[in-house]
Amino acid sequence: MSHDLREIAVYAPASVSNFGPGFDCFGLALERPGDTVSARLADVPGVRVESIEGLCDGIPLDSDRNTASVAAAAVWSSVEDPPAPGLILRIHKGVPPGSGLGSSGASAAAGAAVAGHLYQELTSRSIDDRVIFEAALDGEAVAAGTRHADNVAPSLFGDFVIVRRGEPTQFARFHPKLECWIAVVKPDISISTREAREVLPETVPLSDAVTNWSNSATLVLGLLQGDAELVKESLHDSIVEPRRAKLIPGFDDAREAALGAGALACGVSGSGPTLFALATEESVAKAAARSITKVFRVGGLDSWIEVSPISPLGARRV
Repeated sequence: MSHDLREIAVYAPASVSNFGPGFDCFGLALERPGDTVSARLADVPGVRVESIEGLCDGIPLDSDRNTASVAAAAVWSSVEDPPAPGLILRIHKGVPPGSGLGSSGASAAAGAAVAGHLYQELTSRSIDDRVIFEAALDGEAVAAGTRHADNVAPSLFGDFVIVRRGEPTQFARFHPKLECWIAVVKPDISISTREAREVLPETVPLSDAVTNWSNSATLVLGLLQGDAELVKESLHDSIVEPRRAKLIPGFDDAREAALGAGALACGVSGSGPTLFALATEESVAKAAARSITKVFRVGGLDSWIEVSPISPLGARRV
């Protein structure tokens, strides 16, 4: 078959992880922003990143260190009869790196998915979703150091995701019955993953653990039943967020401002510094975003904002 096949592209959305009490296990897909990875065949072995555009500061072109290329290579090497020895990728970053919105996970998901779509286009044979998922986790590990699934799974498959620890990693996904609009606001500061991990406690008081366990269960129930009041009461973290919030100037005032604008809850997305605010109406989510940005502006910080529903779609061809 000719290698002149037109280039195909896959879009994978950003995600909000560590959602409320669900540290390392709750994540949700946004409709926007997202990363787009394009792929075409190459006559030389391996996967090469030809270009990176968009919000790409600090993103490596080196194929061994780029999450998209590592994920695509894992998919391509999983098949016995690839249509060509290698792939050439072009990446457009729409998810700000280091934002707490799963930037590396979105690229990994898009890289794995585009390799799968290209293979199917050329051979009329599909690659199992589990293979694509494991490949995306390989890509995420390049950036995160571990195969975290709470960003990768929603970016790849969409909806609200619950990750269960184990080998292999398992997850469940569902689309909330409650209408959910998510405002994400990133102040113009950076927090390294290492710094965000260092503030985590080594031990947890039993009372805090019990609070988070109960909040996790009732949060999921509220989302499934469309119970806004139960979600509002449950979207609280007693363990991780209080530590990470101290790394974000003005966090307490920003959260109060979001709640004052009508948001059900406001918290830290991923490891920060992005804040998320949850509302059941787009207009309220936008008002919450404006309120948060005002607080950061008073503190001398500019902000990047986006307002999006939870997306039922993950990585998809565009």
